[in-house]
Amino acid sequence: MKTTKALFIIVFLFGFVLNTKSKPKDEGIVVLNKPGYPYIFELNIGETHVFKRIDKLNDVQKKIKLISVEPFIEKNYWFKDIGLDYNFYQFKVKLEVDGNIVNLFHRPYEMPLTANGLRIYIENIKKFDESAIYGKCGNLEKDVRISLRLENESWGPENLVFPINDYLWHSAVYKNTWSSLVPFNHLYYHRGEDFGAIPGKLNVVSPCDGLITKSPLPNGDGGSNGICILNDDGVEWRFAHMDIENINKKHSEGNFIKAGEIIGKTGMTWNGKKSQTNDPHLHVHLSINNIKLASFPFLMEMYLKKYPDPVIAVAGGYRFAVVGDTLNLDASRSIANNSKQIKEYKWKLSNGKIINKATAKKTYYKPGIYSEELIVTTNDESIDRDFLYVTVYDTLQIQNLKFPKGWAYYYPLRGIRPESEVLFWNRMTNLAYNVKINYGDDNNWYVIKEESKHIYKNPGRYVVTLITNDSEDNSYSLKMEVVVENCK
Repeated sequence: MKTTKALFIIVFLFGFVLNTKSKPKDEGIVVLNKPGYPYIFELNIGETHVFKRIDKLNDVQKKIKLISVEPFIEKNYWFKDIGLDYNFYQFKVKLEVDGNIVNLFHRPYEMPLTANGLRIYIENIKKFDESAIYGKCGNLEKDVRISLRLENESWGPENLVFPINDYLWHSAVYKNTWSSLVPFNHLYYHRGEDFGAIPGKLNVVSPCDGLITKSPLPNGDGGSNGICILNDDGVEWRFAHMDIENINKKHSEGNFIKAGEIIGKTGMTWNGKKSQTNDPHLHVHLSINNIKLASFPFLMEMYLKKYPDPVIAVAGGYRFAVVGDTLNLDASRSIANNSKQIKEYKWKLSNGKIINKATAKKTYYKPGIYSEELIVTTNDESIDRDFLYVTVYDTLQIQNLKFPKGWAYYYPLRGIRPESEVLFWNRMTNLAYNVKINYGDDNNWYVIKEESKHIYKNPGRYVVTLITNDSEDNSYSLKMEVVVENCK
């Protein structure tokens, strides 16, 4: 009897050990598990999470282990009193998914990566979030927050509507995205999407059916005129910076709104007044249970459903450097739409060099703002341009921060035809000399104060350049692309 009992105990313990090895402990913290939305969880380095989806269409189980988190930093001398001499511009995250190694980046304008039957995205990183002075999420419990969908699923419900009518992606110099460093500000990594636009020109619409839970009507809210819409899924959308006179008067708190219904127009209100004179934009973010969701994958997919542009070039947004730094330029985040494939990347650098591949290196020897041009071409010869805006400082500028800086815009963004009039806005400041503009259709330069107008005679894609100099003859250049369509 004793022998039988002892044998039973040994067999039981041996089976327990085997079972423990074959079924690793699910150590992840689940942040969001809502049908139709990304499944979001957190892991510490070395931990494994088991994702399960068992329903009528799927029987999925995936083991996801966080292997490592590698930061990439750039020198930081321009944000004062922060206790850091660097800021982050990206993180590399290594995961093991069902035994296969997957490398992902957390950086601006990154889309989910498809691997092992999943679409995987790095929502946030605790070390990254905690280093910010402003704009922290502040609610991460573990090292990395990860989100995923199955490889055939959209990033959120299919019926979400992109919230700006007649918008063209990256048409303005001012643009902030999820986890980008907001230029010329605090040490502030952005939470949400900023869409630069000339005020009062573009209609802002609701992305969903929902209840208006907050409204600045009737007289403004003393801040950014934030309007919030809560849908049936419990997801709240927030829109900010519209001017009060352009918000539809029926959109008071407690009223319902339909998807695609006009809320108002892009504006410039901040701190209770029209104070965003240099950086007018619409801010958009979404959250659930006070957890802000990474906005870029949502908004990009919504945009491509509303405007099926064949390709979106992604140069990377903004970078910062000091004289002598060498930066890595990376176009691999560019997006081909509707089953198209990218066949060519081309960097046209500010020093005149052309690099015909996705990555390039550029060393900066003088202070200034440099617009590094990226051209992406698909297999059907569709093209798109984007610009990486690089601000390079020297020691004297860091001491007084009196260098030229700012933004540029134009309108309309879509539907420009030959003989159409296009409005351009110059919002560069701290000027020693005039700003000049070249419209891209000839070699002439014109002085631009705050705005100018131009008529294009022929269809085409035109690179518009605004340029100024400082007292040391350093150049500050901003570029945008204007698309003039054929008359049809």
